[in-house]
Amino acid sequence: MTSLPPHVPKTDQSCFLVICRDGPGASALRKEHLDGHLQHVEDHWRRYVTAGPMREPGGEMIVGSVFLVLADSLEDAEALMKGDPYIACGMYETIEYKAFTNSIGLFLGGKIWANSDAIRHRAAGGPPGDPSTGLA
Repeated sequence: MTSLPPHVPKTDQSCFLVICRDGPGASALRKEHLDGHLQHVEDHWRRYVTAGPMREPGGEMIVGSVFLVLADSLEDAEALMKGDPYIACGMYETIEYKAFTNSIGLFLGGKIWANSDAIRHRAAGGPPGDPSTGLA
């Protein structure tokens, strides 16, 4: 029997998806800066929804990292990430930031929408806070 997720409040803090793809020499830099990287993420663990290495499907070699970061703004997320030795040492060839909405899952303990009408305007690309429903 499957249980449906409960409705939970949307988090007040913004979230950013940070996709980091390795550059040349990343393997050696990863080994060199591992301790500093682990210390950084442990020191700031409450700011991460989740984080970890990225591999190609079926592959063993790490090709980058993915982070879901809680932050007050894009600049706040970038400042947190710049403190990570993996980023500071230039290990990643590309770093991409995307605004992300935590909508459903184990981390949240459910889903943020009460029903489909509550988010229909957002699914169609509308701004937050549909005046006709009064919902975010």
